[in-house]
Parts: sequence; C-alpha cells; structure tokens
Amino acid sequence: MSHHNHAQFRPMPLPRSRRQRLLARVRLADGAAPPQEMLVRDISEFGLSGAVRGTVPARDAVVTVSLPDGRELWGLVRWVDRNLIGVQFARD
Repeated sequence: MSHHNHAQFRPMPLPRSRRQRLLARVRLADGAAPPQEMLVRDISEFGLSGAVRGTVPARDAVVTVSLPDGRELWGLVRWVDRNLIGVQFARD
C-alpha cells in the first residue's frame, strides 16, 4: 500500500536519461488494489515502463515499486496503454 500522495510528488527534470532494457519482475502497489506482479521492460533513473498482470493503475495514480534488491521507489503513473504503464519516479 502506498504511503505517498499526489501532492508530495515532485517530477524529475525533463531531459531523458539513458534507458536500460530489462526484464525483471517487481511488486507494484497503488493503494487501490492488493500489491501485484509487474514485468519491467525498461528502466532509467527517472522511471520505468512495464506490463501489469492484474488491475492496471489509473493514469496519475501514486504507486510504489518494490525492486528485487529490496529498494522501494515511488512515483506517478504517467501513461497507460492496456496492461502497459509508464511510471515517473519522484525526486527525493
């Protein structure tokens, strides 16, 4: 369950960083549904895109992504295309 809200989100700068192609399973939580599995397709320091197996979070939903190494990142869903989403990470 996400402990952040939309008002706390500060977007990263617009310049794109180099994206890395990656196939990894992570846990995605958005507070509206139980945590679920997501397959990450690519990731950068600013965000990620991936395929959600269950209920797709809405655009602008606050989500938490739990990485395999134990880190948790949070941000906003910036786009949705069927079961694919893009998440922009919040700046700390």
